[in-house]
Amino acid sequence: MIYRSLGKHGPVVSLIGYGGWALGEEGWPDVESREACRALEKAFEQGITFYDTAPFYGKGLSETRIGEILHSVRSEIVIATKCGIHWDDHRIWLSLARDDILREVEASLKRLRTDTIDLYQVHWYDHKTPLREVFSTLHELKKQGVIRHIGVCNMSVEFIQKARRWAEITSVQSLYNILQRDAETTLLPWCQEEQVGFIAYSVLAQGMLANRFFSPHQKTKDVRKHNPLYKNPPSSLPSLEEALGFVVKNLAVSCALVSMTKAHHVEQNCKIIEEMGHSEGLKIEER
Repeated sequence: MIYRSLGKHGPVVSLIGYGGWALGEEGWPDVESREACRALEKAFEQGITFYDTAPFYGKGLSETRIGEILHSVRSEIVIATKCGIHWDDHRIWLSLARDDILREVEASLKRLRTDTIDLYQVHWYDHKTPLREVFSTLHELKKQGVIRHIGVCNMSVEFIQKARRWAEITSVQSLYNILQRDAETTLLPWCQEEQVGFIAYSVLAQGMLANRFFSPHQKTKDVRKHNPLYKNPPSSLPSLEEALGFVVKNLAVSCALVSMTKAHHVEQNCKIIEEMGHSEGLKIEER
């Protein structure tokens, strides 16, 4: 497996990270529980050390499964989760108020079966809680040892720069793939210049770049209904190798998250990365 540092101050992580959204199943109707759990085990066997999840993924199920299945190898992996999205039986809302963050982190610790979270990320900024309150709270949790590093997702450079007044930001997570490249405009160059880790998500465009298509006209509760690429799919697509290579060959990218709920997909993707490492001269380390 190939490993890179998550920015200047972050941990060393596998170049492919395990994206845990589909592990929570909700919004992913084609996921089979037993197979998804086996894929999670296979990810560790293949040398993947970075596991990204969130409370909202399956209303806690994704975190719970990572906690249960990877508990015995906890010291060998980096767990990243998030805060900011809340739900009840009737609605979903954003809140990064101090009390909400403190409740969320305690619930995540229990589900993940851990005493500390390696990377705790703002999932989406709610644009109502003062940044001082949000990041002062996260800084306090870091000082207490509840979390090791602070990250942000889906946040502009402008807001990240302001947030750094109150906390050190280890990483930025953003949408980035060969078809959706907005991050190249400001986020990626800024992360590279500031030596902040960049975590790319939707690297395979929610399966489109792996030839796993979904019709937005299907009458199912599928998260891809909201993906503009599925509403207006491109006439031609790159190969899986080209799609993965586009992201991981960019040295500004610390980790490329891929959602994998089938063991053979884990093996396939890891093999592509390792072969690419040999051909491109990228450093490959043994676990």
